[in-house]
Amino acid sequence: MKFSLKTIAAAVVMAAAAAGAQADITTGANGNGELFFNIWDANGSYTRGLNIQINSFESGLAATGNIDLSWSADSLLTSWLKTADVATLKWNIVANDTQSANRLLTTYTAPEKADTKTNDLMRTAGLNVSSFLSSVNAVMPNTAGASVTAATGTAAYAGGATFGDYIAGKLNFSNAGSLTNNSFASGLGFMRIDALVGGGAKSVYNEYLDGTTAVNVWLDASQTLHIGAVAAVPEPESYAMLLAGLGMIGLMARRRQNRA
Repeated sequence: MKFSLKTIAAAVVMAAAAAGAQADITTGANGNGELFFNIWDANGSYTRGLNIQINSFESGLAATGNIDLSWSADSLLTSWLKTADVATLKWNIVANDTQSANRLLTTYTAPEKADTKTNDLMRTAGLNVSSFLSSVNAVMPNTAGASVTAATGTAAYAGGATFGDYIAGKLNFSNAGSLTNNSFASGLGFMRIDALVGGGAKSVYNEYLDGTTAVNVWLDASQTLHIGAVAAVPEPESYAMLLAGLGMIGLMARRRQNRA
């Protein structure tokens, strides 16, 4: 396993966040909202705060090495999935900041869409996120690191018309994945939408990159949630070619020795 300064820094950030975690998910109403995870089917949903806020996430991304964050499934998610309609599940990660230059962090299905939505519309989307989180926090257990489930038709249901995978229809793309998005290669992209000022000017879509590597989000087979930028690993064929090349170099060297 490769350990980098960024991996260590991320672990420190997560440990510090967990130590001071609150039951409520921090909304972006006062700026610098918290990343939170949602998964839902037609009957209900599960929501969990990830205990890392936008500024901390971006600081970790700027550190040396490839970012590699993960959250194991808690007992509530494991229990909820046992009765969920797996075929229709959708999930996403979102965070918001509705102060000054608004920021909206969201997963997205590749390829990235053109930034056609206006600043005003994206600022409204951020307010939708805060409203949804207020409903979630109202039913969140008062324990650190808590998560909550909600039935369809309630305000805290993640698949409802006021939130869902288009944030109440404000996005021009779906920000949700399925359980087939179970690896870095098949995972969702992650972006920040900036609504710098009000008005009809276009908001700005910024794909999160770690150097030149895309930051992706995925759920693995054990329902562990990942946000990471995975360095390319040589395919088995590449190793075979490398070994063959080294063998040829050794053979040529022995022939030169024999001739000498």
